[in-house]
Order: sequence, then C-alpha cells, then structure tokens
Amino acid sequence: MTQLTDTNQPFIIATVSGKGGVGKSLTSVNVADTLHKMGYAVAILDADIGMSNCATLLNEQVDATVMQWVNGACGLEDLPHDCDGLTLVTGADEPGQNERDYELLMEAMDQVLVAMAEEFDFIIIDTPAGSGELSLWALDRAQLGMIMLVNEPTAISDVYRFCKYILNIDPTYPFASVVNFSEDEAGADSIQKRFNTILQYFMKQEVSYLGFIPASDDVRMSVTKQIPVTRMQPESPVLKEFEFIAHNILNAMPGEKKLPRQRTMSHE
Repeated sequence: MTQLTDTNQPFIIATVSGKGGVGKSLTSVNVADTLHKMGYAVAILDADIGMSNCATLLNEQVDATVMQWVNGACGLEDLPHDCDGLTLVTGADEPGQNERDYELLMEAMDQVLVAMAEEFDFIIIDTPAGSGELSLWALDRAQLGMIMLVNEPTAISDVYRFCKYILNIDPTYPFASVVNFSEDEAGADSIQKRFNTILQYFMKQEVSYLGFIPASDDVRMSVTKQIPVTRMQPESPVLKEFEFIAHNILNAMPGEKKLPRQRTMSHE
C-alpha cells in the first residue's frame, strides 16, 4: 500500500456510493471546482473504469488514460488533463478496458497518486458504485470517504450495506455524507438522520454530514450542458451549498486547515 503521510501531501477524498445514478461524479466535479475557486490546487482521479463520467461533465476529451499508460500507449506525464484550472486523470474511458488485472491497474494508480502528491492540495477519487476492488482501493488511499445519500429505499439500503462492510473492517473509518436530490435543507437533514438512525441501531455508528445538493433546475441544466454548475451559474444558490460542503471538508481535516498552494481568492 502506498502511504501518503507527509504533512505536505494532498488530502485525498474518495467519493463512493452503494449504487449508481446518485450523483457521485457530479458531486466530485463540483466539489473539486469549488475547492479550486477557493484557491486550492485540486485534481480528480476518475477511477470508474470504463464508465468514467467526469470528463463528460466537464465537456473534455481526454487524450490519455491510466489504462493506456499501463498498455504502453502513453507516458505518465501525459495523464494529467487541464480543465480550466482543475486537473483530471482518467482511469479508462471505454467499456471493456476493466478486464485487465486490477492489481496491475491499482499499482499504476498508486504511482499516479505519488506523482501528483507534491503538486496538489486535494485529490478527489471518483469511484465505481458499490464495494468492488477499485472502491476499496480508493477508500484505503483516502483520508475521507464522501458517501452519497438519496431519498430512495434501495439507495439507502445499498449504501448501508456498503458502509457496514467497510466499518466491519475498520470501525473508525472517516465517512461523511452528501445528500443529493433534496428539495430543501430540512429534507436533507431528515435523510441524514434516518441513515444515522439505521447505522446507530445496527452498528452503533454514525457518519458526519457535509451538506446537500438541491434538486435544482440549475444542476440539471449543468449536466445537460456539460458545464459544472459552479461555472455555469455564478449567482445560483446551489453554489452556496457546494461552498458549505467544501468548508465542512476543510473542517474534517485533522490538525490545522491546509493552506492553498496557489491562491486565486480567499477561502475565508
């Protein structure tokens, strides 16, 4: 396992879910862009092999992937893709490329993390849905597991099973939730409390709350237009919710808050 323990190393976040279609990639992209606008150097590692959506949401065409590097088709230096200040690294962008040995792929992505370690304040790993090998790899490398909650019984049960699996391995794992598709803050708070009630009853555990993403026309339009809502609607009230999430991520970091390596604006 690659250890990133130096104080100058990036804070790594794994965005995870029990099932697909809950807004994992949308959250990864917009949280990453919010942290970037706060002055931090931020990278996204899209580890959803063959089903990568981060490049699509950013309307970017990626020229090199980790799988291509493993196959000798490009160099390590070709992997970082600039997205107007954000950096994106894509694991693989075509279905079927995930048939290769996962051990080799995870070793390659470990090398990617090491190569990026001195350049970025934050690395957000967007994972496949569920508790497969790549999701477990991402959680093992991360200092925070950002789980997606939505008000849907199957999604709640799936993410509960996911968290149960991880917490049975490591009862102290630092999970925190983002509630997506919520009509308002009260609804998000209700979903968060319901999930924690389940965790408390069955496992004597709780997860902290990072914030919520409204069921908003601005968000839906941003997906359609392939522009992060943080860039498309500078006056949108949704931006305040992503800023709330970003500040809670900063507060979740152990020790003193990380200062940006590159400042474009104050984060206070």
